[in-house]
Formats: sequence, structure tokens, C-alpha cells
Amino acid sequence: MKIQIALNKDIDKAREIINNYFSNKKVKIEEIDYQSRHLFNITPVKNKSSKDFYNNITKMILDIILNIYSKDIIYKQIWTNFKDIKSNEKMKVVEISKELLLDEENFVTEKEYINSQIKNYIMDVPFISIDGFILFRLKGLNLFIDLVIDKGIEEFTVEKEYMEFIKILQYFVEVQKPKYDLINIVFEGKNYKLLDKDNNNIDNDYFDEVVEELDSISISDDDILISSLIVLSPKNIVIHSDEENKGRDVIKIITDVFQNKVYFCLGCEKCRGEIKIKND
Repeated sequence: MKIQIALNKDIDKAREIINNYFSNKKVKIEEIDYQSRHLFNITPVKNKSSKDFYNNITKMILDIILNIYSKDIIYKQIWTNFKDIKSNEKMKVVEISKELLLDEENFVTEKEYINSQIKNYIMDVPFISIDGFILFRLKGLNLFIDLVIDKGIEEFTVEKEYMEFIKILQYFVEVQKPKYDLINIVFEGKNYKLLDKDNNNIDNDYFDEVVEELDSISISDDDILISSLIVLSPKNIVIHSDEENKGRDVIKIITDVFQNKVYFCLGCEKCRGEIKIKND
């Protein structure tokens, strides 16, 4: 019982993947250079069930296809089918698409289908040239990659729109005169407080008129917080947050807009709710 795998590219990465699957030394791995191919001979050396061996081999070959060969396929299909996208944006879509593809939680059904094709093949033929198998034997891969690219385009578009939104907010910050040297944002559950450097509450009178004008529009507390910070345009921001709040979208937006002006507190009396808030 021996499987021979042939590759024509990225041998070091393939070796890393193979060794990750068979690091327990229960198989013998031999490497041979043959013309334009590098061959890996993989043979079990201990009492290892053939079922486990073939399952591991199958998953390993799938990983090699996804990690080594998929990027070229994604690249080719994007360059062929999306001529209206700029070259630098195409490369970004390629990277996003490959990242989506390699996420174990994505495209589970499609990966299982490819996995079954690989297993059926190596159960019959103990030699597989991976690039040839992709080109001549693997069914549905191009359709699968199309699904991945569609998802990549979707995520790229969302990210692009988000960055354009951030640039607009950054512009508004730049044209404001800073009204505070420092603002502390203290998150308390779903709520927050804005404090100055002396722990005084920052009055929200600035924003009452804005909120009244937007009364007919659905405006969230997060929207008000971001608008408040833009109007106040502080020189520095310190965020005090517990673990529950650290992943909130509003914190990411604040960080992206104010960038190196933002600092995260590692734990203080404000974070623990022990400080007495002063009122002006």
C-alpha cells in the first residue's frame, strides 16, 4: 500500500503540508525529482488501517490543491471574466477569495465533493499527478472557484465601500478644530459615556439639534457616538472597554477613522466602573 504524489510547483509548501499530516512517523516518505515533477512516495510502515491512511492522503491532497494550486486558478478566472476591474483590485479579490477558500467553515459541501473525487481516484490508481488531475479528472472545480470568486467580489465591494465611508469621516475630522485634548470613551454594557481628561462628563448639547433633525430617521447610539467624536475631534481618544464590547463595529470604525489618536486602556478604575463621574 503506497501512494505516489507528483507536483510541479511549490515543493517546499507541499512538503510542509505532507509532514503536517504524517508527523507521527507512521509512514515512510521518500522524495524523487523526475524531469519537471517532484514525487513524494508515501508508504505506511506500521499497523495503520488502510481506511485511515487513505482518508489522510485524500485530505492532504485536497489541502495541496487548495493551498498551492487554487490561487493560480482564481487568478486566471478573475483576469478572464472581470475585465472591468482594475488590476490592483483584481489582486485584492484574488487574496480575499483564497482566504475565503481556505477557511474550513466555508464551502463545506463543495470541498466534500472534491474530497470524494480524490479518494475515488487514489483508491483505484496509487499515483496522482496533481496538476494533471486538476486539469483532466477533477470535475466541478471551475464552478466551485466561480462561487468562491463571487463571494470574494462581494466581500471586496463591502470592504471598498467601507473604506470610502471611513475616508469621508476622516475628512470631516480633519476640517474640525479640536475641542478636547483627550476624550475617554467608557463602554458600559450597550451604553457609553464620554469623559474629559479630568473625568468630567462631556455634555451632549452639541448633538441635540442633530438628533432632532434626524428624529424621523433611524439613528443608533453608535451613530451618535461617531458623530459626537467627529464634531469634538479630540487630539487623543482612550477607549475603556470590557471583553464583551471590544469586538463592536463602532470601536473598529473609531479606530479606523482616528487611527494613531486612539489608545486602548489595559484596565483602570474607569473600566471597572469604580470611578465617580464628575459633573460640570
